[in-house]
Amino acid sequence: MTGATTATRRSRDAPTRPPRSSATRASTTAAIATRLVEASRRKSFDPFNDVDWSIPIDDSAFHIPPEFLPLYGTRPWKDMSRRERITYSRHECAALCATGIWLENILMRLVLRHLYAAPADNEAHRYLLVEVADECRHSTMFGEYIRRAGTPAYRPHRLLRLAGRLMLATAETTAGFISILAAEEVLDVNNRAMMNTPGIHPVAATMARIHVIEEARHVAFARTYLHDEWPRLDWLSRSRGAVLAPIYVKGTVESLTNPAVYRELGIPGGWRAARSNPHHRQRVAGDLRSLTDLLAELDVINRWSRPAWSALGLLPASSPVSAATRTTRARTTGRLTQVAGG
Repeated sequence: MTGATTATRRSRDAPTRPPRSSATRASTTAAIATRLVEASRRKSFDPFNDVDWSIPIDDSAFHIPPEFLPLYGTRPWKDMSRRERITYSRHECAALCATGIWLENILMRLVLRHLYAAPADNEAHRYLLVEVADECRHSTMFGEYIRRAGTPAYRPHRLLRLAGRLMLATAETTAGFISILAAEEVLDVNNRAMMNTPGIHPVAATMARIHVIEEARHVAFARTYLHDEWPRLDWLSRSRGAVLAPIYVKGTVESLTNPAVYRELGIPGGWRAARSNPHHRQRVAGDLRSLTDLLAELDVINRWSRPAWSALGLLPASSPVSAATRTTRARTTGRLTQVAGG
């Protein structure tokens, strides 16, 4: 193969977006940070006052829409009564809250480590302090739900907790944001379903609404930050991040199902059924599409790394896009536009 042919092929494989200077990238991040601070000033929530905790957290209604539960459609699901399915949804919601606390703890530590060396007059520094405050309130809200739900205080599997510590010790801020953005994108779709589905338990629906509104700002910042900062990394950092990214995202996805839930409820083979459930796996991969599209644009997912993402079940099937998926993407795009504009 000649050098000219190689150069031509590299040119075809490279992203087609126009290059931007460091100053332009920095100004883009600063601009959205300024808008997000103003949006936060106008609309933020207090978990103690904005959630009606006087409502009993019981089995009067589903806490998560049935089709968003990991067991949905499996043999164990078909063997459960409606009452058992509702109880299962309450436990899954509590486990999801616990996972949210764990993931937000990782996010806050990554952000605070980044802020340690950042100048206080930087607009991103200003916004990220607001984001950490948001995450503290979210964790408080999730903790209140867990304490009132009559379930164990579920924790992620010990291997995931160990992996989280390893990631905190080794991940650069930019690569770490990929994992956190994965959690935010997947949970956003879940939360939107919770807040928009009629008949969901009112406490769960309110928590979902609060989380959607405030996490929309976090997603808008994280996507802008990745888009601006990833190209600035040196080749070695980008290569290392590209190798670790699918592992980080897979760990995040695995944290969404907790084996302790199925042991507690006495569902034989429940965790295996949930993890291997085609409906659940395809839904989660579809929920990640917004992230994986961004990573493909940044060349984090490319012809070399795509097989790993596919083997880990992190890419949606190449099937025609459904109307529901198109609606979700349109809402996501509108959401980011709205929060960026305040």
